[in-house]
Amino acid sequence: MGWITQTILIRPAGLDGGPEKLLAELGYGSPRKVSETSFGEAGAGSIWIGAIADCVILYTYLAGGFFGDEDRESSEFKTALLQRFADADVAALSLHSVVGAWGFAVYRRNTLIRHQDGYDGMVLRDEGPRLPAEEACLARYERHDVDGTIVYRDPADPESDDLSDPDFGEEFVFEVCRSFTGFPLDQLEDVKGVNFWHSEEAEQLHMQRLASNSVAINSARPWWKFWG
Repeated sequence: MGWITQTILIRPAGLDGGPEKLLAELGYGSPRKVSETSFGEAGAGSIWIGAIADCVILYTYLAGGFFGDEDRESSEFKTALLQRFADADVAALSLHSVVGAWGFAVYRRNTLIRHQDGYDGMVLRDEGPRLPAEEACLARYERHDVDGTIVYRDPADPESDDLSDPDFGEEFVFEVCRSFTGFPLDQLEDVKGVNFWHSEEAEQLHMQRLASNSVAINSARPWWKFWG
């Protein structure tokens, strides 16, 4: 079983004035509303916006700006979002289990406090001290130093292989989500929100790709689960 997601969490935050107001504050003055739907059915446009308690949830490919996506649109979105919520905590979450990829980046008051990402059994970036959510996850395992390398062992399964950070990546992402919303990623499916095309350009590009068949476009669920 695996997961795919591109999700951003902001807390404390609300949607006073509606999601259109938030998009305008981020510099998107002419969004097109696609549909009102739950988080479990997000993905019909370029960005889905909803909220649970004091946490705003976004699902968008623009989250790639937090994980090395250097295109101008994603970079500008990241800058605008962090400036708009300069007094809040912001977490970007990424999963793509097909290639064993995971990532989470957490900002507090516009300052990065923790970032980890990697794929295919490798950690590519590991910055900042562990979050309480990570520590709580690792506390269930025994920590060992093996020739200078820290590994973790499951005391309930002594015969299992040693584990390292890449083995916990997916679980870390789920626990960071829980620390912001009170729920792991796969239990947010009923949260209500709205799909938008955040700009005319984004919608036109999507249509061009569909017409040319040059890129496979899928309305993947924001926590798309698959078996493999």
